[in-house]
Amino acid sequence: MKTLIYQFWKGPVPAYAGLSARLFKAYAQRHGADYRFDENPDFFKGKYSEYYHALRPIYDDSFLAYDRVIYIDADVYPKQAAPADILTCDVDHIGMVEELAAEIREDRPRWLNDRNDNRWAMVCGGVFRASPPRLPDGKTRAFNSGVIVYSREGLVAARRNFPNITAYSAAMRLAFLPRFYRLDQNYLGMACFRQGMQFTILEQRWNHIVKAAALDENRLVKAAPGDTAFVHWQVRNRKDYSEQEIMDLVESA
Repeated sequence: MKTLIYQFWKGPVPAYAGLSARLFKAYAQRHGADYRFDENPDFFKGKYSEYYHALRPIYDDSFLAYDRVIYIDADVYPKQAAPADILTCDVDHIGMVEELAAEIREDRPRWLNDRNDNRWAMVCGGVFRASPPRLPDGKTRAFNSGVIVYSREGLVAARRNFPNITAYSAAMRLAFLPRFYRLDQNYLGMACFRQGMQFTILEQRWNHIVKAAALDENRLVKAAPGDTAFVHWQVRNRKDYSEQEIMDLVESA
């Protein structure tokens, strides 16, 4: 299976993003995958292009040379002993990790709430004929776009079945939804559940989210059972920390 690990960054690359790129380039080389880092890409243009380049594999034919493309945010880090399973595990069209930990929702800003989630889901169904799944209590299920696995079949299916990005963003704006709902994560959370798409929930270890206001807060969001492989480091003021501090946190997660 020919696999590519893909990352990008818009603007000057901060040290923490450069560290992620170096680590994933080495990870790819260890496990026989190709690696690609796009600095200041302009494939997408417009207001939210710095986010939507995570979807570039769908629309750029050069990615079709691969059986699998793994997009990874530049604030995600592989642990030293991270295995290679993600390069070969079963994935239908597209796979992402579900945000399961209650701490993630509790830490959300006030405008990112159940009422807006429900309005988003209604627009997804009414305008885009998508059916995002819900939890037993009726709340929408969230899937984190920090790690996205695309199969080649998924890239072809997405290009055929995903709605226009600009139309999606405009619909969310007309629904008076905050900016977050117009970006890549919620777009994928809608588009992956349209007719013709097959979605796979990845194991939590491939996108273990760590949230904290500062390193000394030591507030780790615990992953589901299983060894953590990739750590998604959502710590504020990230540029203030050294590579060693980042790596110590990653290895402890």
